[in-house]
Amino acid sequence: MTRKDWFYALILFIVAVVSRLIPHYPNFTAIGSIAVVGGLAYKNLRPALLATIASLFISDLIINNTVLAEFYGSFRWFTPGAILIYGCFILSVFIPRMLPLQNNMLRWGLASVTSTLVFFLVTNFGVWFQSPMYAQDASGLLACYVAAIPFAINQLLGTLFYGALLLAGISVVNKHVVEVA
Repeated sequence: MTRKDWFYALILFIVAVVSRLIPHYPNFTAIGSIAVVGGLAYKNLRPALLATIASLFISDLIINNTVLAEFYGSFRWFTPGAILIYGCFILSVFIPRMLPLQNNMLRWGLASVTSTLVFFLVTNFGVWFQSPMYAQDASGLLACYVAAIPFAINQLLGTLFYGALLLAGISVVNKHVVEVA
């Protein structure tokens, strides 16, 4: 791993945390994009995995214990459903590698859509399964998925928006910045 790899991971981490802490539409953040872009950009996935997990964990700690502190009533290390949420974002780092496309832009776009779809299907199944808010039958599952569509759209748009910014930034840095030894 080079210093440049770790520097990019730090940038991904900062972008993801800031995107979750600034006012935003629900799920319109950079978390999905750093997972997908990291999976696309790195040969060794450790920096991408670390940036994804660390940014999610740190921003969750801040959000759960400041913004949502009154809701939870006590200190929270993890948000409910964290295993499914973290699992989906970890999988999102690997999704670009699973796609047989040669064109990186097509692979990025398809990986962004796939990542969002996997997150939508898995986490909302978890919500339906664990929540008394939805009937535990096919109609309840469908109602849960329908209620989550606006969040999935925002997540896809956020993943595409931040991903485009990150890819453009990486391209500019790689073309115009001389690496200092």
